[in-house]
Amino acid sequence: MKKVFVRDPYNYDVDQVSNETGLRCDDPSLTQQQFKEEADINTIVDRFLKSGVLPTAVNMPQYVDYEGVFDFQSAMNVVRQADENFMRLDAKVRARFNNSPQAFLEFFANPENAEEAVRLGLAIPKAPSSVAQATDEATPSKAE
Repeated sequence: MKKVFVRDPYNYDVDQVSNETGLRCDDPSLTQQQFKEEADINTIVDRFLKSGVLPTAVNMPQYVDYEGVFDFQSAMNVVRQADENFMRLDAKVRARFNNSPQAFLEFFANPENAEEAVRLGLAIPKAPSSVAQATDEATPSKAE
């Protein structure tokens, strides 16, 4: 007759069995930690509950030439499209501008706000400029 083994807290160590039979990954992680916040399910759900919109690719603000807008209907369509684009932004970003597209446009009209725009994720940081040091080709000669 075969004896039946019954597991209980006194004869079976769950941690020991897990360490012996579990998967051990000792390779270095390739996870990019800078995306931790935006990949967090709590953040995604929080944004969805506030805006009712699932995450989509963010389009960076851009200047557009409206030279072809001549009539009232075209102008209203442009304003409506700009308002819809503003409302697609994250709720926290819209709150920064008091949910006002006008305040948003005034913010970007001021070049002093460039760093904050990058920090908010609304602008792409400029690449470090390679300022060439101008050197005089003609070196002053010493009078002897």
